[in-house]
Amino acid sequence: MVYYLANPASSSKDTIVIDDELVNRVGILFEKEWGRPPSDSEWAGLLDSEIRQEVYYRQALKMNLDHNDELIRRRMNQKLDFITSDLAQMKNPSDKELLAYYAEHKAKYLQQASYSFSHIYFNADKRDRAKADAAALLPSLPATDANLPALTKLGDPFAFAYHTDDAPSKEIDRQMGDGFAAALANLPVGKWSGPVLSGFGAHLIFINAVTPAREPAFAAIKNQLLNDYRYDYQQQFNQKVYDDFKKEYTIKFTISDAKLQQQLTDNLIVKNAP
Repeated sequence: MVYYLANPASSSKDTIVIDDELVNRVGILFEKEWGRPPSDSEWAGLLDSEIRQEVYYRQALKMNLDHNDELIRRRMNQKLDFITSDLAQMKNPSDKELLAYYAEHKAKYLQQASYSFSHIYFNADKRDRAKADAAALLPSLPATDANLPALTKLGDPFAFAYHTDDAPSKEIDRQMGDGFAAALANLPVGKWSGPVLSGFGAHLIFINAVTPAREPAFAAIKNQLLNDYRYDYQQQFNQKVYDDFKKEYTIKFTISDAKLQQQLTDNLIVKNAP
């Protein structure tokens, strides 16, 4: 190894250029860290460090030290991803393109239905017939939920609120359990109804108001659409670059497990063939 370092295979000299761009970059990094420009002696040390790093880097490449190094491979992969991502970010879609993107992905931007409602709770852990008990109480309830504190005492104590204002469906499901909001969608407004089951037990429901699911105006979500469009475009662009690069290589598997080799061949070569 010592002999190789002292006697590289090629006697031709490479040129290492110290230009304005490198000097400016080194100076800016130093000033950011220390809050002042480098002194004359510090400049010499900084640039000597850059030259040393470049010499070692080039020598390492000549010695093939980058071969099969997982850290280097990942770093190179990251740098190439950064380059392609920067190129993708240069794409500035027109409003027409954003409107088309919105039309294609409307479900993603749909604002959920929201509900304002009160409830009376029946604890399934303390009652053998929580749902039946709730159903039995329903006919005797008043026409409004105006006296809610007194009405809730007809059921069981509940750990959370007895009344919710303008809560989106997802938030309701997060608190009450999946499917609870969907059950509310089938109930009338302005009267007690139910029972509706949750992860806690049974509930009699009084719906005060419903705001239906709706599509937001294009102008209101234009910035979000732009970010999402660029992200999706970047993913597609990166995949296209990868597919184009991959065409330049022959992928060959030499794996002892014949079944695994066939599976990989089918999925990674045939499936992704251009």
